[in-house]
Amino acid sequence: MKKSLYTLIPLLGIILLSSCSTNSYQVTALFPDDSFNGKTARIVASHDGSVLDSTIITEKIAEFNGKIEQPVLCLVTGERSRGQIILEGGTITIDLGQPGQVALGEGTPLNKELGTLVTTYNNLMDEIMGYQGEDEEAYFETVWTPKFTEEIGNIFMANSNNDVGTMALMYLSNYGDSNALDGYFEKAGETVTSRGPVQRIIKQRQSLKQTAEGMMFTDFTIEDSDGQSVSFSDYIGKGKYVLVDFWAGWCGPCKREIPHIREIYKQYNGDKFTVLGVAVWEEPEDTKKAIEELGVIWPSIINAQSIPTDIYGINGIPHIILFGPDGTIVARGLRGDAMKAKIAELLD
Repeated sequence: MKKSLYTLIPLLGIILLSSCSTNSYQVTALFPDDSFNGKTARIVASHDGSVLDSTIITEKIAEFNGKIEQPVLCLVTGERSRGQIILEGGTITIDLGQPGQVALGEGTPLNKELGTLVTTYNNLMDEIMGYQGEDEEAYFETVWTPKFTEEIGNIFMANSNNDVGTMALMYLSNYGDSNALDGYFEKAGETVTSRGPVQRIIKQRQSLKQTAEGMMFTDFTIEDSDGQSVSFSDYIGKGKYVLVDFWAGWCGPCKREIPHIREIYKQYNGDKFTVLGVAVWEEPEDTKKAIEELGVIWPSIINAQSIPTDIYGINGIPHIILFGPDGTIVARGLRGDAMKAKIAELLD
């Protein structure tokens, strides 16, 4: 659950396009104060950053008029203010005068649905962030996640082939019940599955299935910081259990796992077990500095970047995988005391 809470970020950059006939739109954007007068306001497509329309702000108002063939998720911007709309046929209004809040469009069907989705999502996030019970982890797993899946899932099912459904599926992929995700992906229409972000999630889910527990490891070869080629198979499938930590020196949760891994390494490293670090998403010089500062005493593959994370479907670090002596994946997502218990179960 903790990893989820590190990533509570509004999904403003999702490609959201859906099919409909060409329609005329009128967008009225209200800006906070007179300092915006005379500035240029723009409607910018979120999926590629292209400017779809622009106008001059007059008396704190920007008026946009035009035609759109397909609804597009956009940002309405003007200097330091911005809001989110789905540009589609009809009359759309947006109030950009709420500092610190994500402004949303109103007035058309998809903008109404988008508002319902974002409000539902924010309320659910406020609920889990504000939880004061004793067993937060249990509440997250048994109460909040099923509730999140049901409420966001219902919105997805009502919009399974339009742009709101695309955003709902993104939310479900981040925080929904993993056992229910296949069903939602199966019901997603062509409009949703054609979006770039959803295609990346589909690819990641395929990678996860190919590298699930019980599957044989997938090899990769990279050029390390010294210009030498190094392969995963140099360490995996050599007759030992290998605990592999995919990490980076800038990652706070990764640093907090290092003492646990060090304890395991000192206790079990030998003929039957060892540890391997694989540094991802980081420049080699930064990894070397972190290795020294954190006292990483086990072997490390440096400069792997996104190669192994793509192969193993990893979208957050640290991600720790235990490989068996023959290279079979024994366990994934190990952390802290649960990781120690798993190693002890196999080796003690």
